[in-house]
Amino acid sequence: MPPHPGDQLELEITTLAYGGQGVARVDEFVLFVRGAVPGDRVLAKVTRRKKSYGEARMVELLSPSSRRIAPVCGHAADCGGCEWQTLSYESQLEFKQQQVVESLTRLGHLEGYELEPIRGMDDPWRYRNKMEFSFGEAEDGALLLGLHRRGSWQDIIETTDCMLASARMNRARAAVAAASRELGLRPFGREHHHGLLRHLVVREGLASGDLLLNLFVSARFPEEKEFAGRVAADCGCSSFGVTVNATPADAAVGDGPHMLLGEPYLRERLAGVDLQVPATAFLQTNSRMCEVLYDTALRFAGAEPSRPAIDLYCGIGSLSLPLAQRARQVQAVEIQEEAIAAALENAALNDVANVDFYAHDVRPLLRFPPHPTLDAERANEADRPAVVLVDPPRAGMARKALQRAAALGADRFAYVSCNPTTLAGNGAQLAELGYRLERVAPIDMFPQTHHIETVALFRRQS
Repeated sequence: MPPHPGDQLELEITTLAYGGQGVARVDEFVLFVRGAVPGDRVLAKVTRRKKSYGEARMVELLSPSSRRIAPVCGHAADCGGCEWQTLSYESQLEFKQQQVVESLTRLGHLEGYELEPIRGMDDPWRYRNKMEFSFGEAEDGALLLGLHRRGSWQDIIETTDCMLASARMNRARAAVAAASRELGLRPFGREHHHGLLRHLVVREGLASGDLLLNLFVSARFPEEKEFAGRVAADCGCSSFGVTVNATPADAAVGDGPHMLLGEPYLRERLAGVDLQVPATAFLQTNSRMCEVLYDTALRFAGAEPSRPAIDLYCGIGSLSLPLAQRARQVQAVEIQEEAIAAALENAALNDVANVDFYAHDVRPLLRFPPHPTLDAERANEADRPAVVLVDPPRAGMARKALQRAAALGADRFAYVSCNPTTLAGNGAQLAELGYRLERVAPIDMFPQTHHIETVALFRRQS
């Protein structure tokens, strides 16, 4: 009989599931055990049971795996961020590559492709260029600024030295926490919805050294200029803004930033292109490995100087612009208008004129395209793109959008994915649409976590 919630069992952890949980089996019944790594022997308590699997939490580590290491971060026991830091980095890379292959095989039924060895970091710490901290309140009423406690949407721990953030970013967090306490400002309560301070987003430009702070509050406040001045004097930030989120939603969103110091963007350089990154715009959070990711994506894309190319989900143009330097013309699409405005500014900044940006949803745009290159029926052979490059959100591409993108008839389809399970699903659909998976390159953008980035090359079959 499958175990029931409340049962305590001795389990052997055999592998890792996508999502970071250890996997054990009781007969043929699968149990996912958070915090366990392959090779561990644990005493675990079943917390949840479904028809074909269950979930459990580790009560005691009976025998540690040879892959298990001591955590580097002093917050590891409480913080919910780096769930894999008790797993050796070599093992992290091994299991991430394995999960990419398993997703493509099991979910996409995709085989016969060339697999490039996973690319990892020489130093897998302090790599993030963006951190989002949350304000909270201790039991004694003291203000807290840090990350969420493991398994809690409400409790905050004071993260004095996050090992994924640079020393400058940690110093910025400390400066904001100190200024908040000195000025007597209070955190916004997640239950009673009173108070001022909600979130702090810190972004750092690796190439420029820019440090941009965006303080999320429930309303503008009289001390904000003094607040910004104190923080800047303490941590040396180049920009400071406030963003108002007057809604109950516990998220770093709102109307802003309203700049109190510096510019509303930071400067970065990637793939030979200078970028201005707005405070709220998306950019890969690991600048060092982003160079590897972009190099791989551009290599797979194989843009041709005599033919056009297409970039879907282009963001601020960080891949569109180096792609345009290799192609005759690029048509680039992104739904967020702010990102397209930044992309146009970045194109001007780099003197790239052979790219057209469209602020539109991909699926309806490809149904009523504004340019022959984006229209499978209107385009002649000279307008047929050499490559369609896509970097969709975690959910992947909707079937209709994928069908319309494939109908453009590009020789190659280069897919940048942050989720191997949705890559597998889209890959299976591309196979049905006449594209064969040719090459796959896993890239570790997120050490100490289960997340993995993958670049895949699909080639159109004649």
